[in-house]
Amino acid sequence: MPDSLETSSAPGDGPAQRSNPRRDGSNRPMPDWRPFLRAMAEELDTVAGAAGRDALLHGVGRQMALQHPLSHQTSTAALALEMNEVLENFGWGHVRITFSPADACLILSHAGLPRIGGRGEPPGTWLAAVLEGLYEGWLAQQPGADGSLVARRLGMLDADTIVMRYGQP
Repeated sequence: MPDSLETSSAPGDGPAQRSNPRRDGSNRPMPDWRPFLRAMAEELDTVAGAAGRDALLHGVGRQMALQHPLSHQTSTAALALEMNEVLENFGWGHVRITFSPADACLILSHAGLPRIGGRGEPPGTWLAAVLEGLYEGWLAQQPGADGSLVARRLGMLDADTIVMRYGQP
């Protein structure tokens, strides 16, 4: 995954290590965004704090949903397939969607979120607020969507899977 945001390993951290052909057909190395992203993450955390960071990243996720809209679907299974196709193109893992009748909400289990080192709480989840905005945006685009519903993190299922709830705040 040459476009991965994974930054937890230092060996080969430089752009000289990346020689995959670019989408524009050139043979120039793919840009290595990891040093920039690490520095940006640290500065954003310092300047905005966790709440400010999450608000900004949530908005980024909403913008991503607008820039990469999904087709209208009539089932959660079809919607998950659409989401996973886009997530795969991003190199951002995949999601599984289930319905919780007891809570009248959707449960989104996302595995494979890119990491920016150990940033975030729990470590490695710095970009989780982007997912909240992305899923919120995508779900709001579906026919009959209720604009008052929100996506919020519930916690970690395991070291690689973030669980979110989409429903009433």
